Amino acid sequence: MKKNILIVCAADPQRDPRPNRMIRWLKDDYQVTVISPDQTQIDGVQSLGFSSTPSGNSVLSGEQKKTKAQAVLAMHYAKVFYVWGIVKSFGRALLRTPAKRVSFDLEKIKALRATMKRRRFEFIISHDLSLLPFVWDIKGVDTKTLLDAREYYPRNYDDQWHWRLIEKPFNTYLCASYLRRCDKIITVSDGLAREYAREFQVEPEVIMSMSAYQALQPVKMKTDKVRMIHHGRAGYSRKTEVMVKMMDYLDDRFSLDLMLLETKDIYWQKIVSMVAGRKNVRLIPSVPMDEIIKFTNPYDIGLFLVPPTNFNLKYALPNKFFEYIQARLAIAIGPSIEMKKLVEKYDCGVVSHDFDPRSLADKLNKLSSEKIMTYKENSHRAAGELNAEANKKRIVQILGELDDVKR
Repeated sequence: MKKNILIVCAADPQRDPRPNRMIRWLKDDYQVTVISPDQTQIDGVQSLGFSSTPSGNSVLSGEQKKTKAQAVLAMHYAKVFYVWGIVKSFGRALLRTPAKRVSFDLEKIKALRATMKRRRFEFIISHDLSLLPFVWDIKGVDTKTLLDAREYYPRNYDDQWHWRLIEKPFNTYLCASYLRRCDKIITVSDGLAREYAREFQVEPEVIMSMSAYQALQPVKMKTDKVRMIHHGRAGYSRKTEVMVKMMDYLDDRFSLDLMLLETKDIYWQKIVSMVAGRKNVRLIPSVPMDEIIKFTNPYDIGLFLVPPTNFNLKYALPNKFFEYIQARLAIAIGPSIEMKKLVEKYDCGVVSHDFDPRSLADKLNKLSSEKIMTYKENSHRAAGELNAEANKKRIVQILGELDDVKR
């Protein structure tokens, strides 16, 4: 009989690569139940949603933004009542999604809690720190817990004063209260693991966010034009404008496509305006998550020039880095600590001396087409090692180890 696993997510796992991969790895060998904001459509799993708002994109009005801010404050500081211990976890996840008009249904959450408390799960896997109070409320005595701490939560956006005021105390409190109670913690990079060990005396295991292996080949450059791509989120902390500015210092061979998730906020309008003023940069529509690698395969260079404005960006090792590798692209990055180690190990791209856009532009201008193809071939070889198959085996092994402890 299959053992029961509950996977709780603060974001839709259909759009979030890391929980999506874990669900797919486990669903054939375990009875998997997923709790996320909206019911997710992944075959072979039971899905439950805690949002009271249908899926869909819409812009928050001024009044809704005000209500959102008030709700965040209420959830973080109204710890007196037990019910807020549940609502603040789910509501925080919902309210931080700027592209959707979101709300939470208290009765729905209470019913969900009651349902889960009647269920027996051998394992609960949480993909967000903020959901740990809920996990501990519903877990059985023998249930083993795994936290995927894919960020260093106490310093997630420590470049923003309002985040330091409101979110930081909450995240620090949750880390101090729950991390050492987890049976296993995993994270995405060595830098994050070291900080968790230093601050909270836990020992996360590094499971890099590697993509599934793709049977692709490097696409040969047919002209002297060099096509670059960057995909993901645009944001104030990420300083996406630095990559746009870099294009001013590149020679005529280079072009950049930005495949960004549209946010429709002030920062997004800034990026749109900057792109409109340049002939060698364009914004292109996003593609579904599982099509990104094949879509980007015809490009030449995967770009990631993101200054370390906060702790997590300093030690970033994002999904897109491994998607670039699987797409068989040359890599162009700033001296980001974790990515630099892999680029140099596999000799699959260039690393600038600093995060000034002129520094990386200077490196790129010196590249010949032949050298770019060499980097693409090296990414091709790296793709055989830097893929998710090893991660899948390790996660299954971890669950087996936790199961042995129970006995």
